[in-house]
Amino acid sequence: MQEKTSFWQRYGLMILTIILYGLDLGAILFVSQQLYKNIVEVTTFAALPPVFFVLWLLRGKAGKENYRRDWLKTGAFSWIMTIILFIAGLSVWLAMPYSLAWSYALMMALGYFLYHSCLRKRIPGWGQRISELFVCIFTLELAAVLLFPIITGMKTVNQAEAILARQGYEEIHYAVNTSPSGLELIFEDDAPELTRSEKKTGFYVFSAVDQGKEIGVVVSPASGRIVRQAALADNLVLDLMIHQ
Repeated sequence: MQEKTSFWQRYGLMILTIILYGLDLGAILFVSQQLYKNIVEVTTFAALPPVFFVLWLLRGKAGKENYRRDWLKTGAFSWIMTIILFIAGLSVWLAMPYSLAWSYALMMALGYFLYHSCLRKRIPGWGQRISELFVCIFTLELAAVLLFPIITGMKTVNQAEAILARQGYEEIHYAVNTSPSGLELIFEDDAPELTRSEKKTGFYVFSAVDQGKEIGVVVSPASGRIVRQAALADNLVLDLMIHQ
């Protein structure tokens, strides 16, 4: 007689996977919108698991079982998948080190590798359901997103505001972001020279008061330096950006 399984034995890992994915999305929104005001690019990899889950549900029972065996099996496919994901993640990181896309791609590869190389064989019961693989991946991705400020060293909006306060600026308010090419439009022939790291991300634009004058200040989150400032009365573009 077949042993009856409990609800948590059958669906516990799936529920944990959904919770981890929800935490991943929450962490991404917090880091990208609250800490960096959308200056950090959100990865499209975050949309892949729900798409995969829908396609999984559309399969018949026999199709699900066959696909599960193909997905979970070790061998050349696992290594090829890992290498492809790692190269893709590394390429994104080299091109855009301040984008969250690299962390998702790299953690997908690392989670896939860890699961097939050791966790699946060493943890009793693992390797029976597809959810176990995503538990590995989503746990690593959550850690990568939460550690993103430490790993990259990027200054958050609050940290940039604190830098301005230490420099003696008053009535500091975050206004908007701008791109490296946007600086050429704002300051025209007097556009600032940027370092290599500063060219790979956007910039915070603050309004502030300096010696009684209302000014616009551009701060780089990559280096934490004040890139450029100008009196709003003398710079129409900067004035429009701040008061739009």
